[in-house]
Amino acid sequence: MKIRQTAIFSAVLLAALVFLFPFYVALLMALKTPKETFDSFYGLPSSLNMANFASAWSASNYPSAMLNSFLITAISITLIIFVSALAGYSIARRNKPFYNFIFIVFLAGLVVPFQITMLPLYKLGKDLGLLNTHWGIALIYGGFGVQMGVLFYAGFIRAISTEIEEAAKIDGCSTPGIFIRIIMPLLKPVTATVLVLNALFIWNDFLLPLLYLQDKAYRTIPLQQYFFFGQYSSDLNLAFAYAVMGMIPIIAFFLLMQKYIIKGIAAGAVKG
Repeated sequence: MKIRQTAIFSAVLLAALVFLFPFYVALLMALKTPKETFDSFYGLPSSLNMANFASAWSASNYPSAMLNSFLITAISITLIIFVSALAGYSIARRNKPFYNFIFIVFLAGLVVPFQITMLPLYKLGKDLGLLNTHWGIALIYGGFGVQMGVLFYAGFIRAISTEIEEAAKIDGCSTPGIFIRIIMPLLKPVTATVLVLNALFIWNDFLLPLLYLQDKAYRTIPLQQYFFFGQYSSDLNLAFAYAVMGMIPIIAFFLLMQKYIIKGIAAGAVKG
């Protein structure tokens, strides 16, 4: 038994080290000077060079990029949760061919590669004047996010007993009232899961902002970091310092929300 526990612990520790290694490299590079980086890429710095963070802050207009990332992430997540919860509730509670077909349409979107829709979405966004706007790219993120969101919400709502809703109807509560007052509070675990998964993806995404946010004023944190690498030169230390600053908000958000995800997993394990 001890040998098995030791093997499991060793495997988990090794996996943790593998996942933490990129963060270690990023932090290491952010604290080194260009000379120290050239002399030894993985070597420890002789001193903590905090000047890289100040230089990256001023050179890239970090507050503006962070505000853009925050607005796009917040708008996208709001759309995803709102649409996914309503659609998931309708699909789960109305077992009719039309709603089953709509559910299949949502699921079909999961198997369509983004590369196929990339150019049509760009052309559509250009025709509608949605390029270089927070709402334009948020709509695209919302469209992709609701596909998985509907799957999560529909599955979770199907596990909730309908007797609660029937009792509320007898007391005179309308369908919107049942959804807002009864169903939504029960959806906190799955909402937290959808929130965190989409926030991590949207905050760290690079491709969509590169395509749809060509104006400098709308650059997000990952996109702004890209411009530290020029055609003939690049500043690795500033780029990694900027990456560390960009990771801090989303890591703090994940640590704040992880307890809700754990509660959701525990609730799902004992449900029924």
